[in-house]
Amino acid sequence: MPVSPLNIELLTDWLGPEGAVAGLERSHLTNAELMRLVREHGLSVDKKTSRKQLAVELIMNRIKRIDKASDYLLTMSPDELRRYLVERMVSDREILSFLDSLGIAPPGKIRGKLADYAAREIGELGMFQRIAKGSSPENMEVQTRKNLRKGSR
Repeated sequence: MPVSPLNIELLTDWLGPEGAVAGLERSHLTNAELMRLVREHGLSVDKKTSRKQLAVELIMNRIKRIDKASDYLLTMSPDELRRYLVERMVSDREILSFLDSLGIAPPGKIRGKLADYAAREIGELGMFQRIAKGSSPENMEVQTRKNLRKGSR
């Protein structure tokens, strides 16, 4: 049974974004039906996109999930960035938009690994900025820990 755009919005209103993603991920809909829904919403996804990522793209594509300033994200390590993007369920569209705002253009086909790519690129950009400002690696690690504590408040 196909789900209309109105039902997707209603599902998100009822369950919240995370609940709607979990519901779609565990729903009776086939991957092909989820893929069709994603494409009907004007989203471009690779045919090998995971079921969870299809649900994330469908629900989160209109929701801004990156809630930290780019300067703050640039202080994070690639592992911290990847964890942040995955835990926040940031859509590929939002990741691409954020990368574009930093002047980073990902190569052709990296779907499914976009969070990993973004974490590496943003982490490296942040490292280069810190080096240009004259920060030592030890100071960078201490500063990152301080920023993480601030961000969790």
